[in-house]
Amino acid sequence: MKPTIKELYELCRHIKKYIEDDYLAFEGDDKPGIQLTVGADKDGSWDYQTGDNSFSGGAYLHQYWANVGVYRSSNCLDLAQELRCQLADQMY
Repeated sequence: MKPTIKELYELCRHIKKYIEDDYLAFEGDDKPGIQLTVGADKDGSWDYQTGDNSFSGGAYLHQYWANVGVYRSSNCLDLAQELRCQLADQMY
């Protein structure tokens, strides 16, 4: 199944670099973060987007979606596993 844990881990690490002090992953958050949505299909295609997306953007062109908040203190391996679990729960 795509995306792989490694791909998602690297994506989370990349996104962490762009967290600004005034960014909030979710309404009501008390720490800076970026919302990450990953969309995937059973054929292995996938895409992602960041921020409050209101169900528009590259991830939503795919049938299955996973969503997490990426924070400066986030463990990217844990986030990658959470994203994969969310997608797998929907696909299989």
